[in-house]
Amino acid sequence: MIRAMIRSVIFLVLLCSVGGYLFYLKTGTWPIPGQLLKSSGSSNGRVDLRRLSEMPSLNSMKEDEQPEKINKWQDENDVWHFSNE
Repeated sequence: MIRAMIRSVIFLVLLCSVGGYLFYLKTGTWPIPGQLLKSSGSSNGRVDLRRLSEMPSLNSMKEDEQPEKINKWQDENDVWHFSNE
């Protein structure tokens, strides 16, 4: 009896998860609004998570920026040193 109830609960959780994900794929919004997904800039209070792939990465550089030159050298004790000067 308890096994059947546990299996039913697991099945319902999986069914709701898959259904929610399919709803998200079709509409771009989650079916259940939550505090984590709310944004002040959105008209309906939901964030389209598909647009996150369009955001630049945190370590990206602008095209006109040059990478900083790093110098390395080894002293007489065979210790390596690194510096940007």
